[in-house]
Amino acid sequence: MSTAEDGIQDVQLVVGDDYVFLPNAFSVAPGTVRVTVTSEAAQLTHNFVFSKGMGPAAITESIPYLAPRDEQSIEFTVKAPGDYRFECSFHVALGQVGTMTVTA
Repeated sequence: MSTAEDGIQDVQLVVGDDYVFLPNAFSVAPGTVRVTVTSEAAQLTHNFVFSKGMGPAAITESIPYLAPRDEQSIEFTVKAPGDYRFECSFHVALGQVGTMTVTA
């Protein structure tokens, strides 16, 4: 995680032809966050969504479809501290989940 000149917290995640996010956990401070997901996959499609009901507050921004070798970003603001689970809803049954922690 890094902070851009405009104060937005930048988080970079990578997915591939397996069922994991790298990294699968990260921490941010309350404020604006930009998550960029880069696919290094040759075959698998993925997505990135915050799991409904699995965090202190709802985050509705998502990446609905990430093709192989694609990269997409979302930006959102978080205020409530705690753990927010995220997932690839295509592969959640295979364990492709992670946690974003918002510090107090």
